Amino acid sequence: MSSKYRVICKHEPHSIISEQYRKLRTSIDYSSFNKELKVINVTSTFPQEGKTFTVLNLAQVYAQTHQKVLIVDLDLRKPKINRSYGLSNTGGVSDFVKNEHSIHKNIKKVEENLDVLVAGEKVPFPAEVLVSNKVKEMFKELREEYDIILVDSPPLSAVADATIISNLCDGTIFVCASRKTNKDFAKDVVKKLKESGANIIGGVLSQVQKKDAFYGVDYYYYYGDK
Repeated sequence: MSSKYRVICKHEPHSIISEQYRKLRTSIDYSSFNKELKVINVTSTFPQEGKTFTVLNLAQVYAQTHQKVLIVDLDLRKPKINRSYGLSNTGGVSDFVKNEHSIHKNIKKVEENLDVLVAGEKVPFPAEVLVSNKVKEMFKELREEYDIILVDSPPLSAVADATIISNLCDGTIFVCASRKTNKDFAKDVVKKLKESGANIIGGVLSQVQKKDAFYGVDYYYYYGDK
């Protein structure tokens, strides 16, 4: 399994990275006093910045608190969540939208307190799937059954999907890679995301090197309001 899909919070629960994710979880919980944050979208500017890694590990630390957690892969163009758990990408969100059956048919239990809904087979026009009434109904039903739902969405630079997804969610976390993400471009896409109505609750700085911080690991994740 590629390290970028490895759930460090499961395999190395006492590591500094795991501690950063527990801090992230706490920050999200404290930011939800005035508004329910049950469905959280995680996106980035470009691919390879760590958004899927963030979803996987944040879901793990939430599940460790005995909350009922669901990961939803809404990157219908380049899905990745299934790879981490060794799942087939068939029978996911796209299958639910195309067919008449309960969404529960497509949900897979991967650990105690943690379920996964994969993206499903590729569709010609993902944006049309995302704006469909079935997807809205899906989230309405899932909200009733889970304590926290984490959504892995496409990067903002490539498609408009993440903007659509952000309006289905209660909050959005923006992932940036240290020394990799262009600051000006990131500011521009965040501005556009806010203008579309997204509730950006914070950011995660990923892939921080030893020379950038006094940590004994190659990278860590930091959460902070934008």
